Amino acid sequence: MLIAVTVLPSCTVEAPDPPDFGFRWAGGGLVVAAPLCPSESVDQARVSVPSAADGRGDGFDTLWSAGGPVTDEARGGTFSVGSSTSFRNVEKPLSGALPDEFYVEIRLAEPGRTAEGRDGTVDLTKLKGTRLRDGEFMTWTGKVLTRGQLDAQLRCGD
Repeated sequence: MLIAVTVLPSCTVEAPDPPDFGFRWAGGGLVVAAPLCPSESVDQARVSVPSAADGRGDGFDTLWSAGGPVTDEARGGTFSVGSSTSFRNVEKPLSGALPDEFYVEIRLAEPGRTAEGRDGTVDLTKLKGTRLRDGEFMTWTGKVLTRGQLDAQLRCGD
């Protein structure tokens, strides 16, 4: 009997809590930084809020969604929300202002793997009165992290 084991590159969360996403105001809009492993890239992004309890759908209302990243930065997990500067296909344009709290979900594009997603919470009230240096992002827990620190939350296999 022959037993074969396939080891695929993977990325897992070290702690039981989901990894923090980062966010900041830049260029007049909101920029989100999603934690990624080196082998991962973003294919799509979505901003949503919990929906009214009507029992239909996935329980969330989409405020903005887009796919087909047009920049290396967007593919690398740092993208502008509600703008067409990061993604080629804006499936649901943002109408109106973002609420203080919402969810960001990304779909990962990893060669040879089934598309997976990752999500995080954004709390814009954390940005009020906060000055971030270049390359720093606020998290929903109130921590200030760099892009590298966001990615370091993940344990990435080779």
